[in-house]
Parts: sequence; C-alpha cells; structure tokens
Amino acid sequence: MRAVLGWGLLSVLSVSAAAAQDVTQDVTTVRTESFPRPPYSGATYYVYERAGRTICTKLAVCNKFDQCETTYVRGAFRAPEDTATGEPYGTTPATPITPASLAKHVCLTRFGQVRR
Repeated sequence: MRAVLGWGLLSVLSVSAAAAQDVTQDVTTVRTESFPRPPYSGATYYVYERAGRTICTKLAVCNKFDQCETTYVRGAFRAPEDTATGEPYGTTPATPITPASLAKHVCLTRFGQVRR
C-alpha cells in the first residue's frame, strides 16, 4: 500500500514540477543592482528578465536631493563607470511581476514586451 502511495505521490510531484517550470518560463522578474556615483549620488539598475534572459535595463542615477535621470536600454547594460567599480554594493533578488502590473513598467512597454 505504501509503495503505491509513494509512486502516486512521486508522479504528482513530477507533474507539478514540470508545470511550475513552464510557468516560470513566462514570468517576468525585476531585480536591482546599486552602485555609488561621486559626489553624493548613486546609480540603480533595474534588470528585467524572462526565462533567464535580460529583456531590458532601467538605469536611474539620483543625486543627494533625489533628483534622478532615467535611461532605458534594450538587453543587459552597465555604464562604463559602474563596470570599473566592479561588483554592486547592493542588490535585491529577482521578484516576479504580476501580469496585471506588467504594463506599468516603462522598460517593458518601451521595447514592445507588453501592450499598454
């Protein structure tokens, strides 16, 4: 009896894992990387990814008064001064974006990944 339950549970789990993998292929995520910029400023990269590939990158460079300049680039991007810095001093993990919120992200709409 236990063997039957064990195999049944195993098959359910493998089907669930395969379904979850298909779902994650369609999920768009965003993560951040932060770099210092002298004097008293910082650069934050918002990296949008789907299925392990970078769709676009939003760069926000803000001064100490929170006045920001924003740039959008298709694919992966890092400015030369941040590349020279090396590793980012702060990062956040990739966070899924809900389908209802996708159109609110300019980076995605600008490069035709989502319709407004």
